[in-house]
Amino acid sequence: MTLAPATLAQLLDADPIAPAQRAIVDTVKAYLPGIAVMLHPGKVDISELVSKALVAAPGVGIGWSRVRTLRAIDGHYSLLVDWVAYVVAEARPIANRRVEKEAVALAIGNQFLRMLADVDVCFWGMRGISAPETTPGPEFKPLFTVADQAQGTVYYTVTWSQTLTGLGVTFLPTAIGHVVEDTTTIKYPSPEELAEMDGWLAGGPEVDDA
Repeated sequence: MTLAPATLAQLLDADPIAPAQRAIVDTVKAYLPGIAVMLHPGKVDISELVSKALVAAPGVGIGWSRVRTLRAIDGHYSLLVDWVAYVVAEARPIANRRVEKEAVALAIGNQFLRMLADVDVCFWGMRGISAPETTPGPEFKPLFTVADQAQGTVYYTVTWSQTLTGLGVTFLPTAIGHVVEDTTTIKYPSPEELAEMDGWLAGGPEVDDA
């Protein structure tokens, strides 16, 4: 397969990561009602923590930290994406009682881990994405400093990896034939699709005219 030139507009249209990120945000919103869920670039600037600009508490910012390429033998490729969700929480009254910020963050993080463990939810309504990797598996952990605690805000992360599969174009033929039972032959819808199979189907024995 030969890589073709592409304009920036074409590259943006073909980008598989941005749609996946939006799908994750939309799904997380549905399973965390009342929690602010938003796109995040993935890399946290210290000024975001100091100014509480990461995401409004209680909230979750969805981003990614690393992308790796996996090549398939048929010409397709896959992208192994390391996703990160930033969980921001503050103490708040819930059901007429004060709930501390750590408990709020833990509740959000646990729900996120349940989403990643659910055999339906973890695909975010998408096709062409794997289940979360198990080695390493999803992880929920604190990300904060003493100064952050003094502000009454805590920061946690949920990290996991998933693979976007079947990207690019295969160099193998894609025509689909159907077996004709009476003749035990394979029929293709058009001569062009049959021609696509040339070079991939075994031919009959050569006949020597000499």
